[in-house]
Amino acid sequence: MLHNRIMAAMVVLLILLGLTGIRVGVGAPDGLLPVAAQAKGSQNSTVLFDEDWRFHRGGAQGAEQPDLDDSKWRKLDLPHDWSIEELPGTNSPFHSDSISQVSGGFTTGGTGWYRKTFTVPNEQKGKRILIQFDGVYMNADAWLNGQLLGSHPYGYTSFWFDLTDKVRFGVGNVMAVKVKNEGENSRWYSGSGIYRHVWLKTLDLTHVAQWGTYITTPEVSASSAKVNARTKVLNESDQPARITLVTKMVDGKGQEVARVESGQTIESKAAYEFNQDAIIKSPALWSPESPVLYKAVSEVYRDGQSTDRVETKFGIRTLSFDAVQGFLLNGKPVKLKGGCLHHDNGPLGARAFDRAEERRVELLKASGYNALRLAHNPPSPAFLDACDRLGVMVID
Repeated sequence: MLHNRIMAAMVVLLILLGLTGIRVGVGAPDGLLPVAAQAKGSQNSTVLFDEDWRFHRGGAQGAEQPDLDDSKWRKLDLPHDWSIEELPGTNSPFHSDSISQVSGGFTTGGTGWYRKTFTVPNEQKGKRILIQFDGVYMNADAWLNGQLLGSHPYGYTSFWFDLTDKVRFGVGNVMAVKVKNEGENSRWYSGSGIYRHVWLKTLDLTHVAQWGTYITTPEVSASSAKVNARTKVLNESDQPARITLVTKMVDGKGQEVARVESGQTIESKAAYEFNQDAIIKSPALWSPESPVLYKAVSEVYRDGQSTDRVETKFGIRTLSFDAVQGFLLNGKPVKLKGGCLHHDNGPLGARAFDRAEERRVELLKASGYNALRLAHNPPSPAFLDACDRLGVMVID
């Protein structure tokens, strides 16, 4: 009993400190537009970058160089997990000699290489070009055209690189990624490889920063809700810019229910975080029984011209804790009924296909779950989106 109370108190404290959080109908920062969607009045885009990669399992001397002949490498689409695939010369992914042993399901990690050739049109010159990896297990090194972009340790957090000064416009570019899942580094099945989505972003020089939107609902009643939107805007041009940020709140039926507009001059190569409050009348509250989502549409204008548009889904709800009643959602006591969930999708391995992530949430919800503790690492954005949409609270 004492142990349970201490654990409960620790979870509450962590939630309040923001080190972890029950993610209740609040959209992940910087919502992505659909594949190849473009902002109105601008040429910004976020494109799914999963198709037509080449893969080699093992070491590959000089694989980061663009002139390497990878024609005999395996062709595949992401997400990909090589640890769930049959070992060479066998009909099984499992081996009793695997370094992972029982903790990793007797599967094999090691080193793998991924390469992709792609073209950025000449029309995109003057834009910022970014690549975002939702998750790579683990310890990834990335190169573009033989130039090191950087390294990302760990295996569960999303990361991104700016390609702008290394990309070649109108001709082929070669992205190379080395993935190293080495030694005994996990006590559960981790998988190996680029097992979540990859995105290619093309942005105007004046744009919302990567993961630059943060939506909260600090005041909620039956009659109205105050929605606070913090939006970080970058001016990466060589001149100061007069920026207007228009944030629209849109309900589930596509109707605009609130709007706020702010202006600010942002110096060259600088950033500014807008802090806006909007009032939504008679809000529909998010709950596991009624997971209603709104959408914040952030539109950036420079000298009257649209330069960026970002959509962020969120839910309106209140969270509080009471020594007598416990956890309260929207002022009502709620018991968290659920379990501790790892990130893999069974026979699919760690591959985070959107439908597989959604299916897991559907099955758990149908079994009576209203909450999940995600063990022991950040999940995929697709999984969190499914929880928001289907009505499952999350300790992330």
